Amino acid sequence: MRRPRIAMAAVGAVLAALTLTSCAGASGDDSFMQKIPAALDSSDLGITESWADKGVDGFNTHVSVGATFDRAEITAADLQQLIAIVVEENTIDPRWLQLAIEDPAGDDIDIAPLLTELGAEPTVDAFVRIGYDEARTIAAESTR
Repeated sequence: MRRPRIAMAAVGAVLAALTLTSCAGASGDDSFMQKIPAALDSSDLGITESWADKGVDGFNTHVSVGATFDRAEITAADLQQLIAIVVEENTIDPRWLQLAIEDPAGDDIDIAPLLTELGAEPTVDAFVRIGYDEARTIAAESTR
């Protein structure tokens, strides 16, 4: 009877440690929430409004970034520069980057084909999501 209790206690300790670790991944230096929008707004990309936030999905942290452009279409180079700014100004270690890119009317700009062109494998839901490692690779190849 004693061994099952010890095993259950050990499993509980591991789960508690994992929970604390996942929460710790979402905490830390939240200055990116001001740094990313400031850098995007001051860039020459034609961004009129932007924001950055974070979230946790299970054990995975993500950074969400939104930007409104002054035009209805953007290029892969524009998107690559945006991602380079995000990676440069980010202060946490997420697993995912979620992007919400809009035109002046507030309509979504379809960036999934541009991300594919840049070598990523995006998933599209409420946001367009790529792995943060993909974002780092795209940023590293930027001429920014």
